[in-house]
Amino acid sequence: MPSKVTPVAGSRARLTVRKKLAFGIVYAFFMVFSLLCVGELTLRVLPVWSFKSAPFRRYDPDIGIALIPKAHVIHWRGCFQGEVSVNQWGMRDRDRSLEKSPGEFRIALLGDSVVEGVQVRPDEVVNIRMEKLLQDKGYKNVEVLNFGVEGIGTTQEFVMYKQRVRRFRPDLVVLTFVGNDIMNNSSTLQPKAYGIHTWYCPYFDLGRDGNLIFRPVEPRPFNKVRSFLEAHSVALYYFERMWSRVKLPLFNYSWQGIPIEWGVYGDLPDAEWGRAWLVTEKVMALLHETVSGDGAKFIVLLWPELHRIDPDWQRRFMKQVGRVPLDFKPTTVEDRLTEIADRNRITLDFVYPYMQAYRDAHHLQWPYFSFTCDPHYSALGHQVLAEAVVQRLQEHHLLPERADSPRQWPATK
Repeated sequence: MPSKVTPVAGSRARLTVRKKLAFGIVYAFFMVFSLLCVGELTLRVLPVWSFKSAPFRRYDPDIGIALIPKAHVIHWRGCFQGEVSVNQWGMRDRDRSLEKSPGEFRIALLGDSVVEGVQVRPDEVVNIRMEKLLQDKGYKNVEVLNFGVEGIGTTQEFVMYKQRVRRFRPDLVVLTFVGNDIMNNSSTLQPKAYGIHTWYCPYFDLGRDGNLIFRPVEPRPFNKVRSFLEAHSVALYYFERMWSRVKLPLFNYSWQGIPIEWGVYGDLPDAEWGRAWLVTEKVMALLHETVSGDGAKFIVLLWPELHRIDPDWQRRFMKQVGRVPLDFKPTTVEDRLTEIADRNRITLDFVYPYMQAYRDAHHLQWPYFSFTCDPHYSALGHQVLAEAVVQRLQEHHLLPERADSPRQWPATK
C-alpha cells in the first residue's frame, strides 16, 4: 500500500494558476464595488466642486433622452439652486391630466434646456410663468405644458410630438428654437461635436432623391442595467457629467479653428452644414404639417442669439473660444430661419426685441438674464421670456378670447 504523506506543519498548499486568476478577479471586483459604494455614499452627502445634483434624465429608445417620471431633485451649483420636479408623464411640469377640461385651451411648449429650466424652481419655469401671466391678463382657462428636454433638436421634438404631445390635444404648439438645434438635427455634426461620447438620438438623413430617411435611436448595450444605475446611482451621474467634458485631440473636430458647433454661424455653410440646414427645414415643415393636420396652430419662436442680449459679445466670445472667424456672421441663424419660415409658410417670430427693451429699461448688467456660472436663464430670465412669448402670441392672435373681452355680436343686415 502507498504510504500517506503527512503535510509538514506550517506549510501552505500551492494555488493553481486558474485559482489565482479567479481569486484575483473576485478580489478586484470586490475592491471596485467597495470603492463605488464609498463613492456613492460620499457623493450623496458632500457637494462636489460646488455642484450637487442627482439623476433626473435617462436613455429613451424613442427620443434618445428623456426625464425620469416622478423624479424630484435639488440641482445645485455655486451660483444657483434649481429644483427639478418631473410629473408622471415625464414632463418638467406640474401634474397634468391627459384629458382636457371643457373650454380649456392648451399650449404645448417644445424646446431644449431653456424650456426644461432645471436651474430654477418649479414655479419659476417659463411655462408656469406664462400660465400665471395669462391668468392675470384675463385668460382664465389656459394651460401651458412643458415638453422641454436638454439637448434635443427639431427631429426629436417631431418624434416627441407624434408619440407624446399630441395625446394631450394641444390647441397651439410653440416650437422654441436655438442655434444649436441645427447641429442636433445632423447625424454627422452632432457626433463630431460630442467627440468620443455616444449620443443616442433619432435622425433624419437625406436620400439621393432629397427625401428624408428616418434613423431611429440606436439600441443601447446592457440597457436594463445601465438604466437602473442611471436612475439610482449618483456616482454614475457624476461620472457621466465628467466624461462628457473629456475632449481627446483625435476626436476634437473644429470649424475654422474653433469648436465645430459654432459653424452654424458660418456665412456660407459648407456641404455638411448645408445638409444640416436642409434637414432642419424639411423636419420643421413636417412638424408644421403634422400639427396643422391635428387641427392645432403652430408657431416657431427663436430664443435670443448671443449678440442680441450682450453688446460686449465679441470680447466674451473671444475669451471663450479664442477668436472670431472672418466667416462668422451672428445673424446667420435668424436670417436662414426667416427664409425657411417664408418658404414653408410657417409663423416665425423673435423675442429679443422685448428682452432688449427690458434690459435697457431696468439698466441690467452682465450676465443680464442668466447666471455668472451658467449661460442658462435665471428666474428673471424665465419671467421676461414668459412676458415676451405671451406678447408675441397676442400679436399673432393665437390665444383664445379673454374672459373680460366684449362679446362679438353678429352684424345685422
